[in-house]
Amino acid sequence: MKRLLMAAVGLTGVLASCGGVEVIIDPGIVPVSNLRLLSYTSQYTLANDAVDTKSGTVYSKGTPIICNNLNTRLSVDVTFNGTINQFGARLEGRDTGMTKTIYSNALGNVPSGNPSTFEFVVGPNTAPLSVQPRGLSAQAIVVTPVNTISVQGASFVTVQAQSGDGTVSNSVSSVQALPIANCNTGGAQPLSN
Repeated sequence: MKRLLMAAVGLTGVLASCGGVEVIIDPGIVPVSNLRLLSYTSQYTLANDAVDTKSGTVYSKGTPIICNNLNTRLSVDVTFNGTINQFGARLEGRDTGMTKTIYSNALGNVPSGNPSTFEFVVGPNTAPLSVQPRGLSAQAIVVTPVNTISVQGASFVTVQAQSGDGTVSNSVSSVQALPIANCNTGGAQPLSN
């Protein structure tokens, strides 16, 4: 420990003798700010109206849904200022408050291309698996209608981003919770990664 302290003190003396220190910041990194969640959707939607067995809420045909028994690809459209090196998504149970969070690998400081689309995969039992950027413009995902007996609960989606310099954006949550149910897709399979 003493060696580390001595080296740091010695370096301070060297820098001070140079007269001035120029700090170079990667010009490709601009601190991320003003993150806004524009929309979110799922690769699965309800084929018919469904009732949430816990709350009694009725979800109409076409509502995006998280399939609790299948991998489900979710897509979020966001706007932001600056650059994003990591993108995070958190699912929070409406009724339980339990959360599952996932962050992407380094994305290389993606500049704002408002809107920007990010996708992530939610595994069975709502455990997020991965986050991927999907270009700088909105990209549609193939939607598969599902026939489901009843909705078991719902989850809010919250997103947050981080720049390469460590700046963390504000976190933004969905206004409505996505229903969660065991899905019967009539033979349809989830999209491959």
